[in-house]
Amino acid sequence: MPPQTRSFGRFASVIPLLALCLLTLAAPARAASHRYLSEEVLVKFRSTAHAADRAAIRASVNAQVLRKFDFIGVEHLKIRGTSVEAAITRLQHDPHVQYAEPNYEIQADVVPNDPRFPELYGMRNTGQTGGTAGADIKAVLAWDQFVGDPNIKIGVIDTGVDYNHPDLAANVWTNPGEIPGNSIDDDGNGYVDDVHGYDFANNDGDPFDDNGHGSHVSGTIAGVGNNNVGVVGVNWQAKIVGIKFLSAGGSGSTAGAIAGVQYAIAVGVKLTSNSWGGGGFSQALLDAINAAGAAGQLFVAAAGNESSNADVTPHYPSSYDTPYVLSVAATDANDNLASFSNYGATSVDIAAPGVAILSTTPGNNYQSFSGTSMATPHVSGVAALAMGRFPGISPLQVKALILSAADVKPQLAGKCVTGGRLNAFMTIAEPDDVPPGSIADLSTSDPGSNSMLLSWTATGDDGSTGRATRYEIRYSTSPINDANFASATPVPGGPDPLTAGSAETFDVTGLAFETPYYFAIKAFDEFNNAGGLSNVATGTTLGAPDIGASPTTFAAELLTGATETQTLTLRNDAAGTLDFTMPTPQLVFSQPIVYPYQPLAKGETDWRVGNPVTDSKGGPDAFGYRWVDGDEPGGPAFDWVDITGTGALVALSGDDEISAPINMGMSFPFYGGSFSSLRVCTNGFLSFTDTAAPYDNQGLPNSGAPANV
Repeated sequence: MPPQTRSFGRFASVIPLLALCLLTLAAPARAASHRYLSEEVLVKFRSTAHAADRAAIRASVNAQVLRKFDFIGVEHLKIRGTSVEAAITRLQHDPHVQYAEPNYEIQADVVPNDPRFPELYGMRNTGQTGGTAGADIKAVLAWDQFVGDPNIKIGVIDTGVDYNHPDLAANVWTNPGEIPGNSIDDDGNGYVDDVHGYDFANNDGDPFDDNGHGSHVSGTIAGVGNNNVGVVGVNWQAKIVGIKFLSAGGSGSTAGAIAGVQYAIAVGVKLTSNSWGGGGFSQALLDAINAAGAAGQLFVAAAGNESSNADVTPHYPSSYDTPYVLSVAATDANDNLASFSNYGATSVDIAAPGVAILSTTPGNNYQSFSGTSMATPHVSGVAALAMGRFPGISPLQVKALILSAADVKPQLAGKCVTGGRLNAFMTIAEPDDVPPGSIADLSTSDPGSNSMLLSWTATGDDGSTGRATRYEIRYSTSPINDANFASATPVPGGPDPLTAGSAETFDVTGLAFETPYYFAIKAFDEFNNAGGLSNVATGTTLGAPDIGASPTTFAAELLTGATETQTLTLRNDAAGTLDFTMPTPQLVFSQPIVYPYQPLAKGETDWRVGNPVTDSKGGPDAFGYRWVDGDEPGGPAFDWVDITGTGALVALSGDDEISAPINMGMSFPFYGGSFSSLRVCTNGFLSFTDTAAPYDNQGLPNSGAPANV
């Protein structure tokens, strides 16, 4: 269980808000469901309006013509110095104007209806898997711009593809020049019946996936988008060419890989996705990759799963020294490098989500896999988006776009060339220099001893429209202005911006007790254009909490494996807030280890070494006990105490003798029992119950050893 966090003393007042709605025909309200562009209107003049009348009307709202739609008699105007609402009111009262209306913002339905899309944290991370909100490839923002080109062919060189899967079938390439099943090379490309690709593992024209890996990769690249089925790929419409060279067991050969690259060239794919690796350096495979690059292909490759530095220990094909290879490491839902992922400051280019990735598998199934194999298709899908968005772009230009658009992360510094994670939106976005608008209603509420709740209305990406990319929230104990904003203390984290006009809140923590603070925000767009400084909000934190506990101490004496429940009551006796964390203790008991009994003669050396019996340490046993000798690292330190002058002498003489019970004056829990006396044996052991004096040299515990030793 994760640590449990509780907070005392914070109560939110709920205040009903009453809104008075006034209906007016002159100026339509700016409802959240019908947003429109600031400083723009559409106007239709009456046929009686002369050119001079139109010019005067434009001047009355300080407008200039952006374009004219002569076929309907409408002008698209840019207004200055007044709001859209005021301009429309003025225009509609002019007798020369037939109508005036806002230039409404229209967006694509970019969040797909695929039912398992919410599970794809790599596309949109809201923290749904316990990760960090925003640690994703910004797919939803990218889909605002472009969802794919059905004419782009992507070669998946892998275990094949399930071309019948309902989430893949529509995006699987079908060779228009091939007649299925006639055993003839109809299109003359050298491959018989290659309807959906080719199988070089079995040397036939059926690249059906008999492993699952290739179909999983394909679903991330180009699972059909917005079809109300399963998942969605990075690219909603590209065509997957199944190029199978790995067998049902997932193995293949260099020759098979080269054959796959050759086929990709023959059928004209734009890029290949290569989630495989192994073997040594192959000049032949490198030559094949370079030939594909010269033919206009990008070779996207998995960096490997050995947790090693590929700069030192190359992983092929991702480590080939050629500009046409784009090597991909894997990250988790927190943008951390995956524990299994290879890395390299010079040999690995970029990172992408690759831990617990849900995608398609054969037979209309879906599974979650982890690996750089899962990171690679995210990059392949984005590369195909860029190729469709910018026709004619070269493979090296696509690679440059992807690398320059990466979201740089401190935890990826030195792990790859970019030090960043894939960003689909920035890869295909058209640059602009219009900054977000300024936040004008920042306020504070609900103060705590070390926290303050901020509230504001989201601004836009371009002025007051759209959605900003990130916020920079800062605070100080002195007033904040434009000149000193950068020197104020930054707030780590912060929410992802919502669409303009949405209500946003964020709880700033880590503040000092009873201290007045100033807070301010700037919004930034995807090109790091900064909006203006918000209004500065102020608030004072509460005093320190006063913790009270009842009882102040408690204890329990338990046998191993037993449980007891006691209640601790915590109070907050002050006006401040008491935040605390209670770690959940865990007791883990292993399964019993079987120690073989081995009779040994007196003085004979025990020949058993290693698990489960060792000369000097062992466990855990069925009760969770471990043991270690003083000659082992971390073992007990040897400390000789001369007891000849203290205590009572136990009357024992001779070999193989054991004493009568000796009262310890205490209760000792041991292996499910509780003992108050013990016996001493001249063979060098103590026992709570054994009356014999065995001499076998046994690993403990085992069935032949003395009881309760």
